[in-house]
Amino acid sequence: MDHSYEAWQEVLAEEFFGRQHAGHPTLFYVDDDVEQELRHGCVIEEPLAQCVGRFLRLGTAEPYSALEGYRWRKRQQDKEGVPAFLPLLACSVMAASRMVNDRNHRATAYHARFSELLTGDEKQLGSQHYEPISRMWQVLASWQFSQRGARGLCTVPAPADLPSNRSMIGFAQSQALVSGADRSFMPKLFRSLREYGTTWPLPGETLLAQIEIRGMGQHFSKGFRNAVQEEDLRPFLARLIGNYATSWDGSDELVPTGVTRAELLVRLDAGRLSWVARLRSAEQKKRIELKGGVVLEQLGDTAYYEVTGLPALSADTLARGIRRDGDNLVLSRPASSVLVLARDDVLGVWAGTDGFRPGEAHVVLAAPTAQRDVQRLLDKAATTGRSADTSKLAWVPHGWSMHKPVTFDDAVTLRRALQEVQGAVGLLQPPAQFKLRLEGGLKLAPSLDSHLYLCGGEPHVVVPDAVECTGTLLVDGRERSELRKAIAAGRPVSLAVLRLEPGRHTVGYAGVEIDFVTADQAVVEPKMPKVCGFTVVDGKASESPSLLVEETLPTGITGAHRAGATTQDVTAGMELCRRDADEVLFAAADGRLWTLEAPEQPDWWTERLPGTPAPLRFEADFHGIGGWLLERRSGRWRGRPVNPGTPTPKSAGNPRAWARAVLNAQQASTEPSWAAYVQAAKELDR
Repeated sequence: MDHSYEAWQEVLAEEFFGRQHAGHPTLFYVDDDVEQELRHGCVIEEPLAQCVGRFLRLGTAEPYSALEGYRWRKRQQDKEGVPAFLPLLACSVMAASRMVNDRNHRATAYHARFSELLTGDEKQLGSQHYEPISRMWQVLASWQFSQRGARGLCTVPAPADLPSNRSMIGFAQSQALVSGADRSFMPKLFRSLREYGTTWPLPGETLLAQIEIRGMGQHFSKGFRNAVQEEDLRPFLARLIGNYATSWDGSDELVPTGVTRAELLVRLDAGRLSWVARLRSAEQKKRIELKGGVVLEQLGDTAYYEVTGLPALSADTLARGIRRDGDNLVLSRPASSVLVLARDDVLGVWAGTDGFRPGEAHVVLAAPTAQRDVQRLLDKAATTGRSADTSKLAWVPHGWSMHKPVTFDDAVTLRRALQEVQGAVGLLQPPAQFKLRLEGGLKLAPSLDSHLYLCGGEPHVVVPDAVECTGTLLVDGRERSELRKAIAAGRPVSLAVLRLEPGRHTVGYAGVEIDFVTADQAVVEPKMPKVCGFTVVDGKASESPSLLVEETLPTGITGAHRAGATTQDVTAGMELCRRDADEVLFAAADGRLWTLEAPEQPDWWTERLPGTPAPLRFEADFHGIGGWLLERRSGRWRGRPVNPGTPTPKSAGNPRAWARAVLNAQQASTEPSWAAYVQAAKELDR
């Protein structure tokens, strides 16, 4: 891929999935105007569609294979980064934004517009070529869910939400339905409806109906109005506007993009309801002060915060909603008439959740205005907890009803019931599943292999949502009758019931396979509390070994002592480098700079040790040279000294490149030796 494609990937990733979107519903909205604004604002010479079109392999069965290959190469470098096919998906949204009746096409003719946009010919790319793009949308949505809101709340519909005739193009269409102007008008619409009724939030279908009844469609874009009238588009337009309603906190505007939104949740602990905040931002401070004397104190090393200074939790505060502003941060909770609590793995107690979790227990609290809708849902779909708990508990908000424990063993029945039942409870859809994955289980030595489990503690398999359940779940290549009931109910499937033998196993569904390993035990090399080796002073090793303390360990020489070696000969050092690092550099004291590549795994490794996981680190030897070893992982640099000595970068190598590398990684260490390197780089960079 050339520079322009990489530039478009970086611009789109930052614009639509950057850290500034933490806690906000995000639409990947790209039309011709947005494309021009991004191109001119970021000084990209080549138009987006022209750039993507150059890498299509037209006339082949897989025209997008070059773009998919690039995405996999980028994923090897950064597993947590935004999937690197955003330019192609942006073009698919641009094509959807052009779907209007004209002299050449009907409004429903998507593929002709997509092909014309990328190739100039409306017949080069047809519907038979589009399936890989629909899979890319599902990969993007699954990645965004995995970030837990730190890169924005996902608005891509689940496959089950799409009508069969839009099962592929519906992902792109969903992002082109609500423009920026539409989103800016939503708070006014929500405030008008909130003042009219007492139950909030309203489901998306009810919101659309109110827009039509009140004649407010004139305030929305033409594309939005057309989608409301189209039978196939209306359901996931309703889902989109419903998502925005649940995140609206009652203020005159949605929380502006770039302002971190901390969610105010309800916690049930020791018979008492209290407030707790969840901050989705990557940068989490220990203490945050907001206006009105509200203080957030971080709970350990988690994304949760203890909240003080707010009004006591009651029926009134739940019904009105809460918002407090701070320095580039908003703590808010929208008004709600239904409260659902589930066990939180991090807090270890009951806490508010965004949706029902099939197979798990819940506590459901409902305001008087929502009690009828809650009862209808439980009667239709709940396995337990249908009857309200009539015991008088002091922590239950005044006038509210309580059901516990509420479980839904059949996720398919639950989804259908939620679509039929009106009111705020209809928004509590189970989390969407976009791809086959493993969850839970008892892991053995994650440092050796993240997919190594204890025999009898095998994980659950989560099957992706689909329009219809036509796939077959295969374990080690064959269908297992013990799992059919759970698959049909749409629940996570427990593999522990199969009593699998120790060894490597494969789970497959709809052409996708996942491997994992089970074992009775794992040998984990213990951390040595004491290390013996040779101390190094001014680049020379000591004549005899000694116990290395914390101050001398980073520069000491450890390992077996070779007989006959003199003190002057011991100038080689060995360091372990991470294979999963995005970049590994060695900045030598004399100004030379190397990029260290992880060596390929030798052929004999898998032949002789087929059940051994790949090593996490590789060795790097340094002979007669000193400097700093630098590793970049998840955007952060870390450094270790290797006989660093005094930096003299003007004596050899490429001093300018050396200086840039050192300055880019200047936060890698706080040691005085590294500070000397940074100072030398600054002097070169003047």
